[in-house]
Amino acid sequence: MLSHMARTHSRRTPRALKTGFRPGHSGACEARLYLFTGVTNAQGAPPEKRVAACHLHEASAYMRKWHPDLDIQHVELVALAEMVSGSPLD
Repeated sequence: MLSHMARTHSRRTPRALKTGFRPGHSGACEARLYLFTGVTNAQGAPPEKRVAACHLHEASAYMRKWHPDLDIQHVELVALAEMVSGSPLD
């Protein structure tokens, strides 16, 4: 009888935590590609960083952690990437 066993919670695998892909509405894994643009520096071209994440909050947290020196002036949702099940990256 299984009722006496402790209930376990499923955990995401370390690989699933690394990618910005999560199951989406269509059943495929989805990630949003955000473009962060910084303030123009002396070289003339503004610095840009692209981040794939499941939502803007996750992307901005990544930017604060890994690129704290970038003074963000503009954020743009560039694309929605879908990866169908059975893809080699699954």
